[in-house]
Amino acid sequence: MGLSLEIACFNEESAVNAADGGADRIELCQDYQSGGLSPHPSVLQAVKSRVSIPVYVMIRPHSRGFCYDKDDFETMKATLQLMNNSGADGFVFGILHEAPHQGGDDRNSWVDLARNKELVQLATGKPCTFHRAFDCIPECDWDIALEDIRECGFAAILTSGGPSSTNAVDCMDGLADLVNHQSCNPGSHSQAGRRALEVIVGGGVRSTNIGVLKEKTLATNFHSSGLSPPSEIVSITAVQDLKQALFQHL
Repeated sequence: MGLSLEIACFNEESAVNAADGGADRIELCQDYQSGGLSPHPSVLQAVKSRVSIPVYVMIRPHSRGFCYDKDDFETMKATLQLMNNSGADGFVFGILHEAPHQGGDDRNSWVDLARNKELVQLATGKPCTFHRAFDCIPECDWDIALEDIRECGFAAILTSGGPSSTNAVDCMDGLADLVNHQSCNPGSHSQAGRRALEVIVGGGVRSTNIGVLKEKTLATNFHSSGLSPPSEIVSITAVQDLKQALFQHL
């Protein structure tokens, strides 16, 4: 599997810079300070007119966690359909229960199967990433969560490998376990033949640490903001440096 770099972009200029810097994919959102919300359709249309790489759109109506009420969910459905019609190549979202649902054998299900499935179906076959909502799930419940995420139809998860306040470099053991688990166990016996979830490593990924992250976790997919603080505009140079560091020692 080839190496891949996804860049989070919060505006049109950043998306163009990410593409010019060599990014393989754009995660398009808005509101950097909140960690990313659904962008405006006009921004997606403008970006699609200027870049040729895939553009995945974040579907997130607010920044108050990853649990959504009925109105939030209706907004998410309408936004996804609008973005789909506006040329999105994929989608990034994740819906959790307020508290884990108890199933048979004390099964703790954090992932809202029904509503995530509905959004994946509305994506009409375009790939969906379960974003860092995954980092809110306790590690002891990862196996069940991964099975649920596969069942929903997601193609990938975006994770730091630990609690959402941590960076990937602080969670390399957990990330290595996730990557290895997905490579060796793409599904349970009831999901035979289903491909493994891609693990996209995100959370503080920079050119200075992407090499060690690749080496220690064996991950092939990485996610970064590509920023040069304090600016909130993606830096072409930062993206180029990320790509160079990622492809070193191949």
